[in-house]
Amino acid sequence: MTADTLHRKLERLIGHRFDYLGEVWILVEVLGDIDSIVLQRCKDCAPYNVQQNAFGMPNRRAQDTLTLAVSDKTEDTYSQDILVLLEGHHSN
Repeated sequence: MTADTLHRKLERLIGHRFDYLGEVWILVEVLGDIDSIVLQRCKDCAPYNVQQNAFGMPNRRAQDTLTLAVSDKTEDTYSQDILVLLEGHHSN
């Protein structure tokens, strides 16, 4: 499989929820140019984190995001992180 094929398959899952690293994440973007996906912590499933300013004072709530590589080193199969993520896919 080529990297483009891997990306197209993941694009169908944009907006879906996944259990990953003990939390619920939503796939929000597939970045083909850097062979990555972007996950956002589910705001309805867990509380927001409070972002601190340069002085360490909380000033607004920020959503967490996480970027994972799509392909393994050979670029013909999914990376181990993606395989673990797909195991936690929520059926809608």
